[in-house]
Amino acid sequence: MNKTIALTLGAAAMSLTTVSALAFPDKPIELVVPFSPGGGSDVAARVFAQCLEGHIDQQVLIRNITGARGKIAEVEVRDARPDGYKLLWAHQGMDMGLATGRSDYNYTAFEPVASTVAMNYGVFADANSGIDSVDTLRGKVASDPGAYNIGVALNGFSHFAVLDFLDKAGISTDDLQTIPMSGDKTRIVAAIQGNLTLVPTAVAAAAPYVNSGDLSPVAILSDERDHKLSDASTAAEQGVDSEFAMYFTTYAPANTPEDVVDTLAKSWLAAAKDSSCQGRLAQNSMSVVAASGEELTADLEARYARIEELAGQYQLGTE
Repeated sequence: MNKTIALTLGAAAMSLTTVSALAFPDKPIELVVPFSPGGGSDVAARVFAQCLEGHIDQQVLIRNITGARGKIAEVEVRDARPDGYKLLWAHQGMDMGLATGRSDYNYTAFEPVASTVAMNYGVFADANSGIDSVDTLRGKVASDPGAYNIGVALNGFSHFAVLDFLDKAGISTDDLQTIPMSGDKTRIVAAIQGNLTLVPTAVAAAAPYVNSGDLSPVAILSDERDHKLSDASTAAEQGVDSEFAMYFTTYAPANTPEDVVDTLAKSWLAAAKDSSCQGRLAQNSMSVVAASGEELTADLEARYARIEELAGQYQLGTE
C-alpha cells in the first residue's frame, strides 16, 4: 500500500469516528429503573424523561427491572455495552448495599453521568402520638424510653435516613424500638392503625395523610420546605443538620466514551435547569440538585462516606 492510499484511508477512518461521535444518540436511549412502576423511583424517572424532551434528539424510554432490591437492574446496566444507550437511574440504595454487605459494588462500578433529581424525604408520626416536632419527639422518648417505635426497611433507604436524623438530633436508637417494615404505604398504614409511631418516608407518599390529619410531620430532611407541605418545618429549621433526600443519579456502564458521557450530561443538566421541568418536579415533592463531572464525583464520595459511617456506627449488616 502506498503512502497516499494509507493517508487517505486513515483520514477516512478518523472522519467516520468523528461522525459517529457527533451522531450520538442516533436511536432511543433506555433508562433502567430498578423498581416497580408507580413507585417513587419510577415516578421520578418518568417525570424527568418528559423533561428531557427538547433537550436531546432521541426518546428516553423507561424500563423497569425489579428484583433483589435493585441489584438485578444494576448488574444489567453495569455489564451492558458501554455505548450510552443503556443507563441506570439509581439513588443511594446502591451504595447502601455495599456498606451493609448486601452487594460487592457501589457507584464506583459505573460511569456517573449526572445527578439531577432529589426526592424530598421526611420523618412523620402517628397523629395521635402527640409528636409533631423534633422537640416533642425528644421529650416523649426521654420521658418514656422504649415506648415508641420506628418502621424501616432494614439496611435500606428509610433505615439510613432515619438514623442520620436521629444521630444528628441526639436521640438514641436504644430508646426506640426498630420494627422491620418495607414500603412507604405499609409503614403509613401501620401508623394510622396505631401500630407504629415514626414513619420515615417520601414526602409525596405522606402528604395526603398529613392533610387528612392521620400523620404529623416531625421533620422534612431537605434544605427547603416541601411544596406539598409548606407548613412542615425542615430538620435544619429545628436545629438538626440532617438533609437526607433521595438523590437520583444517572449512570452509564464503566468505560463509556467520554464524549458520549459529556453529551448525555449536557442534556440532563439542561433539562434539570429548565423552569418548566422544575415546576413539574415540585408538584411531585421533588427538586433539582444538578451536578456532573468533578462536582458530581465529590457529591457521590461525600454521600457514600456518610452511608459507610452510619453503617459502622449502628453495626448494620445483611439481614
